Amino acid sequence: MAKYSNGYSKGSANVQGVALVVAAASGMRRIKIYDWSMSCDASPADNVFTHIAQRCTTAGTGSTVTAKPTDPADAAAGAVCKDTITADPTLTSGEIMIRVPLNQRATFRWVAPPYGELVVPATASNGFLFGLSAASTTTMSNTVSFEEQ
Repeated sequence: MAKYSNGYSKGSANVQGVALVVAAASGMRRIKIYDWSMSCDASPADNVFTHIAQRCTTAGTGSTVTAKPTDPADAAAGAVCKDTITADPTLTSGEIMIRVPLNQRATFRWVAPPYGELVVPATASNGFLFGLSAASTTTMSNTVSFEEQ
């Protein structure tokens, strides 16, 4: 079971998404997300943004990112990862798994408790959007770590 990690950035597009991790269209594997950090890299201000991890059923539009294996001996990730999102994926209503209101000047890290990972089924284009509860043009940064099975 290989583990992967990557940094993601949200550009100035008026979207919710910062990072997107979904199962590939073929050769799908289950994905278990176990670590997520979030911050704002815009000029400091005293604004609050609500960061979310929400299930999605499409891959959305953005720059494809190759998730890096934490052990260089492991093969490339099978998951589809995207940042610089320009069109958000189809979000699953009522499926916000994590909600974190966070001051723009702060950084936050979520680490799954044992057996408490966010699980993506081995179903094409199903996954998670990591981003904001509402569209924004403010730039953001995330790091998402996951395991493939």
